[in-house]
Amino acid sequence: MPTIDGATLGTVWMALAAALLIFVWWLSLRRVLPRMTPKRRNRMLLWTYAVPLLAGPLLPLADDAGHPGKRFMLKLLLLLAWVLLIAIVYNITYKNKPNMRKKIVAGNWKMNTLPAEGVELAKGVVAGRGEVCRCVDFIVCPPFTHLSMVAEALKGSDIALGAQDCAAEAKGAYTGEVAASMIAALGCKYVILGHSERRQYYGETSATLNKKMEQAYANNLTPIYCVGENLDEREAGKHFDVVKQQIEEVVYNLSAEQFKNLVIAYEPVWAIGTGKTATADQAQEIHAHIRKVLAAKFGAAADECAILYGGSCKPSNAAEIFAKEDVDGGLIGGAALKADDFLAIGKGFEK
Repeated sequence: MPTIDGATLGTVWMALAAALLIFVWWLSLRRVLPRMTPKRRNRMLLWTYAVPLLAGPLLPLADDAGHPGKRFMLKLLLLLAWVLLIAIVYNITYKNKPNMRKKIVAGNWKMNTLPAEGVELAKGVVAGRGEVCRCVDFIVCPPFTHLSMVAEALKGSDIALGAQDCAAEAKGAYTGEVAASMIAALGCKYVILGHSERRQYYGETSATLNKKMEQAYANNLTPIYCVGENLDEREAGKHFDVVKQQIEEVVYNLSAEQFKNLVIAYEPVWAIGTGKTATADQAQEIHAHIRKVLAAKFGAAADECAILYGGSCKPSNAAEIFAKEDVDGGLIGGAALKADDFLAIGKGFEK
């Protein structure tokens, strides 16, 4: 019967220890990486890999002439132990943070689809939901006429239902209006407020939106509050001032508790239907500015507020846009009307 000498046995034990360290490292990181912003994730990966790779050759381990592989295995174990230590530190730091920024893909169907078509679209999104990381939150916002039927189609899934608007009043003689309490009763969890089309075509002002925000919070709805500048404002260099004013006049009136349940959506109105294109860098620039404006009022809580990009986000550019530090997802228009495209945009977070 063949025997195993002590050196070989030691090498085997080191290899098993290395495999165990790698396994524990993987368990530690897979829970926290999806919860981290790209900047924090890159910083963690720098500490995890760059430091040991640079320090590895400097480790003062004596050669064992009889067993040349022993020195390598000892170095490997030390480096893996370092990697595991970093993983554990980040795991403790991030895994229990309840308010890390969400990754959100929200579909604004606008005035599209008939009720039966909307139900089929919702079913298509539900059917393909399993193909996208659970770290991504999906929201669909159909027309008012579809809400009840779409809510039924979404049952049993984790896809949230939202409305495209709500009334500024709780109830009363307001013909054609739909109260926040009504959409909440149909199962809505979100409501889009201040969309550029509402501002442009229906004259919505900050005064109106303050009342709508009040109604949304009174009925446990999370507002998706839209901000953005038009082409003239962009070309005049007023874009930073415009979004700052839109935030100050409405969002600054929220309490700290209300702010915790708010989503911001930036719409580059100047790039919608104009033939001009907003780049990922331009999206990051304005998103970072929005977060800075929020921080001026709400401090560190601004780091936890999801800011969505409401431009022409498609499966082909989602990954590039979502990779930016301050872009936490998208408020999707046309691409939300095809289940496959909508889901593919969600996969942009995984690339």
